[in-house]
Amino acid sequence: MADDKIETVRRSFELICDVDLDSLVELYDPEIEFLPVTGTRVESGGYHGHQGVRDYFEEVAPIWESMKPYGTDFQEVGDAVVVYGGCVVRGRGSGAETDAPMAWVVTVRDGKIVSHRGFRDAESALAAAEAANDR
Repeated sequence: MADDKIETVRRSFELICDVDLDSLVELYDPEIEFLPVTGTRVESGGYHGHQGVRDYFEEVAPIWESMKPYGTDFQEVGDAVVVYGGCVVRGRGSGAETDAPMAWVVTVRDGKIVSHRGFRDAESALAAAEAANDR
């Protein structure tokens, strides 16, 4: 059901904001494909599995004092939920805060998130979700 998928995705965003990784990985499939916009493994295919998700957050912890992704609109496209919103980050060293627009495609199957992919713009996210749905 769309509402269940959307609620699962909303909950994952809350847990990311809270940096509650133990609860977050409970929402993720053990083989999760986690592809944020930034990170050392983005070019090589992202972060995989629960440990990969933990590795990503460990990697960005020295950079970001806080990282708060948020969604303003959620749209179901096949198995995916396209999230339109942004991410507020505050630099650990500088204290500088920015709010960048972003979008995500989060795929949910059998109640678990199997893919979480970030995009710099809404158009790219929607195109990726539609292309995946056409396969």
